[in-house]
Amino acid sequence: MADTNLPHPQEPDATLSSSRQRRQRFFPLTEQDEPLLAQLSPRYVEILRQEGQMADIAARLNLPIGTVKSRLHRARAALATLRRQQATSTPQ
Repeated sequence: MADTNLPHPQEPDATLSSSRQRRQRFFPLTEQDEPLLAQLSPRYVEILRQEGQMADIAARLNLPIGTVKSRLHRARAALATLRRQQATSTPQ
């Protein structure tokens, strides 16, 4: 019998905005990422730390939305690469 007190994994957390929920589900930044962020371009770090909708981020950073999308994509890819390198170099 399923525990009815547990939230359904697809149900949104009412305390978080929907865009932040998506970010946390798909690409959350963790404490272990902090040293890795130092290896990234400041532009990438800036975009990874942004919250909200793409249009809002573009307005805040005074950038075209296409630039925000491509920079975010590249920043996530670069961080994912660093995460993989760290995972393979860290003895278990």
